[in-house]
Amino acid sequence: MANARRSVWWMLGGMAVCHASSDFYATTLTPLVETFRQEFGLTKAGIATVGAVVGVFGSMLQPLFGIWSDGARRGTMAAVGLAVSAVFMSLIGLAPNAVALTALLVLGALGVAAFHPSSAVLATAPTSKRSLAMGLFLAGGGVGLALAPLVVPLVVDTLGLRGLWVLCVPGLGLAVWLFASTRSEPAVVRERRPFVARAMFARGTGPIWALFGTALLRSLLITAFIFFISVLGAQRGWDRATSGRVLSLFLACSFVGGMLGGWWGQEHDGVRLLAWSSALTAPLLWWFAAETGWTSIAAFGAAGFVFGTGTPLNISLGQELRPESASLVSGLMMGLAWGSANLLLIPVGAMGEHMGIAWALQLVAWAGVGAAACMVCVPSPRRAGA
Repeated sequence: MANARRSVWWMLGGMAVCHASSDFYATTLTPLVETFRQEFGLTKAGIATVGAVVGVFGSMLQPLFGIWSDGARRGTMAAVGLAVSAVFMSLIGLAPNAVALTALLVLGALGVAAFHPSSAVLATAPTSKRSLAMGLFLAGGGVGLALAPLVVPLVVDTLGLRGLWVLCVPGLGLAVWLFASTRSEPAVVRERRPFVARAMFARGTGPIWALFGTALLRSLLITAFIFFISVLGAQRGWDRATSGRVLSLFLACSFVGGMLGGWWGQEHDGVRLLAWSSALTAPLLWWFAAETGWTSIAAFGAAGFVFGTGTPLNISLGQELRPESASLVSGLMMGLAWGSANLLLIPVGAMGEHMGIAWALQLVAWAGVGAAACMVCVPSPRRAGA
């Protein structure tokens, strides 16, 4: 029994590290948005369009990979996805123009899309403590997200944009480990897959789509602020490294919040925590966008912590409500919602051109209130199963 328990937590720890690697590659562009915008002479709306296109392939396709994963060997799909993202995201420094940059990002994003639905199930399937396991898994992703804004500018400042290729090495090593660790995993029976996909639109699935609404609005919050922080920072006189440190503060605080939220949601009412997390994030992000100085940065860090407490619950609640569609639900909450939010970067960028990026982000901040309102339609899975 003790050996089995150690094996479960060893695998979960490994999946958290793999998630850190995947999210690191997914965030490679973020600290370089202003760099590439100036390099290729793009407007704010133009660079936002690049981010939106990448979001479609890297996020909105996750439900399709989730459907595929529900009838395939999840470990193999996750390993291949991690390897693909590691290679192509590390090559963006070689792009000679915006079209080539977008192509490399799209290929890398497809790897991210393949990794996430499968890995989310691999992380939570061996244990009954889904919220806690999901919190640890997402905390790994938070580490990757927080490291990218620190490491990527350092590599660029040391080796130049063309030297980013060195970042692919750890991801390829982890992909090999993941493939070897899951080789014995049996494929899921395929006959259930078509039914599972249709079941997501059947009567009684309203709570899932309310959760999706929450995920979409929360994704808009974090996507807009993460994507445009280097642009906002440039307007405030920050250099690339300073913008990276401020973003890392937000993401590190989100990591801590995710750990706490995963534990709290396992023991208490996750629906209520997710609603409060969304609502309280809004004024903190507004303050960061509206003000300058240390209080603004402190509010940004606090927003990261508060936002992070709800992050693992958006996925684990969906998996508890529809356990037969676990990979598909993971794809909806992590993929389709995130990709749809990336598409919304285009109007956010357009608003930034006309009214300034700070004003645009102040408006986006209040999406957190809408995310909280969606939770009114979501019952507690524990009460629903009682």
